[in-house]
Amino acid sequence: MLATHLFKYWSKRLFAPGTILQSTYNSFLELLEHDGRCHERMAEFETLYYQGNREDICGIRNRLEELSQSVLGMVENLETMRPGTCQTLFAYHRKFDFYCRFLLSPPTIDFTAPYTAAFDEELSEELVGGKGLNLARMTKEYGLTIPAGFIITANSYHALIRHNGLRDKIDALLATIKSDDPQIVKTVSRKLCAMIDEAPIPPQVAEEITHAMAVIGSGLLLAVRSSGVNEDGACSFAGQYQTVLNVKPEQIFTAYRKVLASKYSEEALTYRIHSGLGDEETGMAVLVLEMVEPEIAGVLYSTDPSGADPGTATIHYVEGQGDALVSGRVIPKVIKAKNDTTQVVPAGDNLAIPDKYHAPFLKLFETGKKIADHEAAPQDIEWALDRQGRLLFLQSRPLAIQTDGAKVLVSITPHSGIPPLLTGGTTASSGAVSGITYRLDETHPAGELPPGSILLLRETLPSHVSLLDRVNGIVAELGSSAGHLATVCREFGIPMLLGVGDDIIRLSHGRQVSLFADHRQVFIGDLVPRITAPPIYEMQKNLPFFKRLNAVLDFITPLKLVDPKSRDFKPDSCRSFHDIIRYCHEQAIAAMFSIGDRIGGKKAKKKKLITDLPLDLFLLDVGDGISRGTSANSEITIHQVTSAPFLALWQGLTHPAVQWEERNHFDWKSFDEIALAGGVASKDSGDFASYAVVAEDYLNLNMRFGYHFTLVDAMCGDEPEKNYCQFRFGGGGGDFSGRTLRIELVSTILTRIGFQVTVKGDLLDSRLQQIGRNRLLAGIQLLGKLLGVTKLMDMRLKDEEMVESQIEDFFSD
Repeated sequence: MLATHLFKYWSKRLFAPGTILQSTYNSFLELLEHDGRCHERMAEFETLYYQGNREDICGIRNRLEELSQSVLGMVENLETMRPGTCQTLFAYHRKFDFYCRFLLSPPTIDFTAPYTAAFDEELSEELVGGKGLNLARMTKEYGLTIPAGFIITANSYHALIRHNGLRDKIDALLATIKSDDPQIVKTVSRKLCAMIDEAPIPPQVAEEITHAMAVIGSGLLLAVRSSGVNEDGACSFAGQYQTVLNVKPEQIFTAYRKVLASKYSEEALTYRIHSGLGDEETGMAVLVLEMVEPEIAGVLYSTDPSGADPGTATIHYVEGQGDALVSGRVIPKVIKAKNDTTQVVPAGDNLAIPDKYHAPFLKLFETGKKIADHEAAPQDIEWALDRQGRLLFLQSRPLAIQTDGAKVLVSITPHSGIPPLLTGGTTASSGAVSGITYRLDETHPAGELPPGSILLLRETLPSHVSLLDRVNGIVAELGSSAGHLATVCREFGIPMLLGVGDDIIRLSHGRQVSLFADHRQVFIGDLVPRITAPPIYEMQKNLPFFKRLNAVLDFITPLKLVDPKSRDFKPDSCRSFHDIIRYCHEQAIAAMFSIGDRIGGKKAKKKKLITDLPLDLFLLDVGDGISRGTSANSEITIHQVTSAPFLALWQGLTHPAVQWEERNHFDWKSFDEIALAGGVASKDSGDFASYAVVAEDYLNLNMRFGYHFTLVDAMCGDEPEKNYCQFRFGGGGGDFSGRTLRIELVSTILTRIGFQVTVKGDLLDSRLQQIGRNRLLAGIQLLGKLLGVTKLMDMRLKDEEMVESQIEDFFSD
């Protein structure tokens, strides 16, 4: 906390308890505490969006609540300091709070009947989920044969949650999930699945299921499958929920709960959170279908999912149940056909198509083209051919076509002249990446998978989705591009080469390799050119996660109130929480430094520092921080300052390496100086100032850095155990990449100096403590130099190489 106990101590020495103005100072200190929390929460929101750090919507709602309450705290404390001036701010806070809550709010939940539905009824996705709705349309609109059965509606799931009072418990657990801690996901998943497994089914729901079972007959074996709301749409949820096969009628309730519980499996949680959908938005309907005993089964793609050959459709099939295919446990047979012909040909040289399959395959291709044309979207269709020759359709969903969302552009070609380590297999997801191989097995468990790995698999199981946030690419011995994991890899832009067979043994564990998925080759070494890929929030901008956060950030982080001297710097101009935060801080600082003038105390007088540096700086002496004999003057020079930590910081700011007038790197004609992140002050505005509370051995400094400011709080006495320097740095006018590179630079230098550093997004907190006076003053001097040399760097830094160069320059002076 930057408003330290010492700051409180000095202010109480200056204004004795019991005076009419003591409450103003207490409110000011509380306002600063809220201000610090506001900037922490804003930095966390920007990290979620710009760095793609995933978090459940429940956790994001909690962050919004904390931010909103801290903004409100600033307004309330400013109202105490300046009574009657904040009514407009209260109104704007309520407005922005409402908009943000609305954007993050769950949908309206229906707990009422119907709890089951037939495929020939009028249905909606909210009632029967994506899979159920698509299956109903296949039979009603296209006249296709589907298995007999019924749907247990999503209303039944919501009724079960309400009946057992689980919503608050579920939300509390989901809010604890952090994307960088897989163990938390595993722990939360286990607890949530247990809740569902143990939850009694509401009597009304059980009654309707029992009645629907009686309608379809008692002698059938059943397949019980998921049909989640928002499944099989923009977010496929491919393979993330459980299917229970060969279910006897008396086992229906157990199977139903298993499918519901799979909504909270580790991989399903990871996928949903990565996509950005809330738990209530993915209510679970369940399909109860007659069990099909197929001769062959598989998947039809109405076009090439990589986008490379849009005129070709493919069928992947296996003998028996198709579960082995979509689960990535086998290498299927593949045939293809041009969309404008009636010819069916094998995709491999060693595959012959049995005559009895020609007619069903032609019908499949024709059906896929018909549905894709009617829906104006390519299709991914699951099917089965039973032993009686019936062609049954099990599922249809939009087929995601991979575009430029690959981590590196697919046009990259392998380095010529270097023999590949491996050639072959099937391109399941496009792209070219480098990384260290990680062979997932008993010796190398999933929990130890390092970020940026090339994952080596035998089978491409849907459960591996939970590892994708730590993976650059995947190479697999088995699997199919029609498998569930391949579908998710295309959605997330992760290059994938599968079906390489025994050749995977050529890729040993822990080796640097380069995967060129489109060329079906793997090379030793890091051969992928360093091409700047679009940021993650651009690559995956169509995911609900980024759409929703982008909309919320519009009411949180934009800053319109830049210049305090401007006529528009007023409550009516606030357009975001950030504007309210900025306005409150400016007004609180102004109120604090005007109180000394109003009470007439000699020590309370603020002094303006006369300097050649382009900044306005006011000092308030609370204990021998300014030499005696200046009480009658409103202006002082640096020679009249006696505060040891301030003088040390000033030595750093005036170091020869700090070029205050250097402006050659920026086009000043096209960008006004007031809007610069690194500019410490305005060229014209006297109000755009910095403020310092000083004593002989104490400093509390609010120094402006463009849109934000820097806080330095330091005590430099003769007792090392009491000495410290606390430093907060954040914000800027550059883009998020430039700001985070500058934070990386500042963080690295501070760490080398000896500071303990914590970083959240573009916000940095650090502390140097419990050292001797001279060592601490030397550290503060380097801190001052650091502030000076980095003042515009969020506009200049473009990559890691520039960061390293600037670090070397800093320490070479």
